[in-house]
Amino acid sequence: MIQDFERTMTERLLLRRIQEGDLDAVFTLHGDPETNRFNPSAALRSLDAARELLALWLGDWARHGVGYWAVERRDMPGTVVGFSGVRHKELEGQRVLNLAYRFSSRSWGSGYATEAARVALSLARKHVPDVPVVAIINLENVPSLRVAERLGMRRDRIIDYEGIASAVYLAA
Repeated sequence: MIQDFERTMTERLLLRRIQEGDLDAVFTLHGDPETNRFNPSAALRSLDAARELLALWLGDWARHGVGYWAVERRDMPGTVVGFSGVRHKELEGQRVLNLAYRFSSRSWGSGYATEAARVALSLARKHVPDVPVVAIINLENVPSLRVAERLGMRRDRIIDYEGIASAVYLAA
């Protein structure tokens, strides 16, 4: 495991490796149609689907020592407000780190996505510099596009991602 990735903090957030106990938070966030409006896979429909997603993410940590974080506000310990981080993925035949950030609608507009993603980019550059970091974003998801641009990522191309026109942003 890469220790920096397992648990780190910003001024406002605790970014920690996901764990089995995050199942309810995964289902709550990924089962919410509002937070998944731009997700080509749509909202999760069952706790079993959330369990499969959590198992995939736990596997990333076991295989690669990096993965998505559960994000908690430091002033509200134990309450997951979102998920962010990077995970290994294949995109068009190339190995990449996929940068993700999804937060509860109550947290939107707070800057948490940018704050967490900025740490993920920094740690990826430090510990996995040979793997490009990308963000694959539905072209209609304007807030997510803005986060990528605030992070200094550049739009590289438009692809059909699971049937949805999506921008591929590359980290500098």
